[in-house]
Amino acid sequence: MAIDQGLEDILDETIKALSDFDLAKLLVLEQRIAAIPLTRLSYPQDGSVPILSKKRQLEIILRNCETNLDALKRLHARNLRNQWAHQ
Repeated sequence: MAIDQGLEDILDETIKALSDFDLAKLLVLEQRIAAIPLTRLSYPQDGSVPILSKKRQLEIILRNCETNLDALKRLHARNLRNQWAHQ
């Protein structure tokens, strides 16, 4: 259970770090997650464990971040093209 609680804490901290745009904290969390032996984790498939809902929440946040980042890249590329056209 200690591994489960540690992973749950990391998921909570990751969600907060993403919402705060805290890259330094995300890097620390990446190191912490790499140190956890995830092969020993097993959960029921019905989703009745709180950590699974946190995992799903993080997946949704990451998908949204990716979508938003792609949109920002397109806007940046468009802005660069417009700057080039006006020179």
